[in-house]
Amino acid sequence: MNQPTPSDNDRLVKLERQLELVESHFNRALWSTLDGMYDATLPNRILRCIICDLEQSWGMWKKRVDKCMFGGGKLERYECPKCGCIFGPQKYLDLDEEFVDHDYRLLYSRYAESDSTENEIQTFRSMEPERIGPYLDWGCGGIWSRTVSRLRDEHYDVWGYEPSAETSSDFIVNHRQLISARFNGIFSNNVIEHFRTPVAQFQDFHNLLKDGGVMAHSSPCYEWSYAFTRFHTLFLLNNSPHILAERTGFRVKRRHQNGEYICYVFERV
Repeated sequence: MNQPTPSDNDRLVKLERQLELVESHFNRALWSTLDGMYDATLPNRILRCIICDLEQSWGMWKKRVDKCMFGGGKLERYECPKCGCIFGPQKYLDLDEEFVDHDYRLLYSRYAESDSTENEIQTFRSMEPERIGPYLDWGCGGIWSRTVSRLRDEHYDVWGYEPSAETSSDFIVNHRQLISARFNGIFSNNVIEHFRTPVAQFQDFHNLLKDGGVMAHSSPCYEWSYAFTRFHTLFLLNNSPHILAERTGFRVKRRHQNGEYICYVFERV
């Protein structure tokens, strides 16, 4: 087989850049169109809090508006007066799972997350784990993450689940239906703010955990921060972590904060 020549490589690089440019223009046009549709229709809608189910007309919600750094247009989010969370944008909550999955895969094909292994391991240790396990790293990240391999090297029975990014470990699965075990603990870092249906997700966690199991979820988005991306649909401020726990069979066991690192540990009850 003939090897590509330098000129062939140059043409491939140029073509890739052109495709990225077309893709970028298409995405911006898509989100701009959606923004126009939602600006026209949201004033006539009843919106529901994704934590406590409070329903109010659009005009009654206090709003926070930002702009997506990934070309996703306007980000209009809503402060819940009942539980204290901030949720939205509604245009992202309304999307079906297939579109959102594709959107994440497209993001990770162009954008590399920073290595958050140390924070993930800190979150794991906040559960006060035992080596008998098993434990599940939920949304463990792609090939940039070393958490699962490092903890397994320490003889912890840790497995990973990553639905959207490329992985390279026999101990990480990419599909929820491949997870059948029940776990002593579940942990995540910089994941909980991505939940579009947090009540259903916590109910799923409840089913995956053994009796008395614990889980730890760390994120800076227990405060109002990192609001510049459409992928962050939930900010668990004020009493909302407790309300989410109470609705799904958990209780908040403890909270730890060191700067923007914030971790809640939940216990299955």
